[in-house]
Amino acid sequence: MRVMFSPGNMRERMRMGRLGSGETVVDMFAGIGYFTLPMAVHSRPKRIFAIEINPVAYGYLVENLQLNGVDGIVVPLHGDCAALTPEGVADRVVMGYVGTTDRYLDAGIAALRTGGVLHYHQTVPEKLYPRKLEEDLAEAAERAGRSAQIERVDRVKKYSPGMLHAVIDARVD
Repeated sequence: MRVMFSPGNMRERMRMGRLGSGETVVDMFAGIGYFTLPMAVHSRPKRIFAIEINPVAYGYLVENLQLNGVDGIVVPLHGDCAALTPEGVADRVVMGYVGTTDRYLDAGIAALRTGGVLHYHQTVPEKLYPRKLEEDLAEAAERAGRSAQIERVDRVKKYSPGMLHAVIDARVD
């Protein structure tokens, strides 16, 4: 697979388009701009750092930024989120990948300024929803010597039999 696209995330993409006005945002796992584009076009953040490791998706991301006239707002970064996520700069961090997103929670939390909001996407067995997401987040915040207050937990879509794609929004102090 060269590039991933999921039409089932439409509601979440629309929601991201209403968030981030005037903020500095880090979009880890930016892909072709799933969350970056709606946010940049509709909310007009101060700056979005959009990180993508896949060279094909990164190429489309850069092209999409230009086509949508937001290349002055978005700083595309090509590489691994573990290495490229800036620290202490973000009012908001979007972690819109699933499957192994928990491995990047430390970097996501480190990117946030005090009081920033983290949008953590992950696949989770239905039986463990939302407890597993909450535990992952609490453990990562504790490792960083910080605290996380959950503001919202939502089912994005059914991922596979017995599995959900879910998102948890938390304010991190």
